[in-house]
Amino acid sequence: MFNKIGILGSGTIGASWAAFYAIKGMDVTIYDIEEKQRDFGMDKTGGFLEGLICFGLADAPAVTAAKERLKVASSLAAMADGCDFVQESVIERLDTKRSVYAELEPFLTPETIIASSSSGICMSDMQESLKMPHRSLIVHPFNPPHLVPLVELVAGKATSPDVVDRVFEFFESLGKTPVVVKKEVPGHLANRLQAALWREALDLVAQGVASVEDVDKALSAGPGLRWAIMGSHKTFHLGGGQGGMPYFMDHIAPAFEHWLADMATWTKIPAEAKEKVISGLQDSVGDQPMPELEKWRDEKLTELLKVLYPTNTLSQPKP
Repeated sequence: MFNKIGILGSGTIGASWAAFYAIKGMDVTIYDIEEKQRDFGMDKTGGFLEGLICFGLADAPAVTAAKERLKVASSLAAMADGCDFVQESVIERLDTKRSVYAELEPFLTPETIIASSSSGICMSDMQESLKMPHRSLIVHPFNPPHLVPLVELVAGKATSPDVVDRVFEFFESLGKTPVVVKKEVPGHLANRLQAALWREALDLVAQGVASVEDVDKALSAGPGLRWAIMGSHKTFHLGGGQGGMPYFMDHIAPAFEHWLADMATWTKIPAEAKEKVISGLQDSVGDQPMPELEKWRDEKLTELLKVLYPTNTLSQPKP
């Protein structure tokens, strides 16, 4: 459906997107305003692709072919030339995104889709700088995009429904798990769920209820395992036994109301929580290098993907 991808912004997210599109057989052009950052993006993309071999998600010939489909552009016009889909992953600032869109649009064909990786800005606000806003929408991945299946699609006020449908079909064909967010809210969908949970996790550490490491263990070794299979609603539906969700709502949910009354409601992270979490992470992670931790995460993600998404072979798009 889309064959030539422009990557606008070559940080970690842009590079991960580039690896994903390239391994799926598309021509990918990377651009960033600074040459040093463009070089970083190409190197990072290459590293992500090599990792697919290590994880058993792609073979060496497929990765070699993917690298041959990558190139870097020295100008915005060069990146946009011939592109039918631009994945924007520039800094998370509304003024920057508006400025970049206004500069980008004259170089695009009328059919080219503008997809923003923004993790929380509403598309309607970004569209104000576009003359053809109907072809723009949020396409928010979860880090790292070349591995994690989820992609959130959020239309702006001016986005054409047909564009959302086409992009949904595009990502489904590539083995992604797209979800459509029907109403614009800051943070979209998954990040709001993360934020609500993290607030309570921070507060539990700040109140001395448990250590950073034990709070994380409580999530990953408990509900996190179930969440990898199904979300909260289906989980609690099963929790209601034969009575399902109606039984859960009537007989178990009231206990949640008691807990909710005792939970954090602050909207600005307290200084005490910041200090304790930073200190607690130092105790938990120590001097482990970030690349080493990322590699461990990606290895474990890959093991889960192979079990939960066995038909999603990264090296080949669906017919």
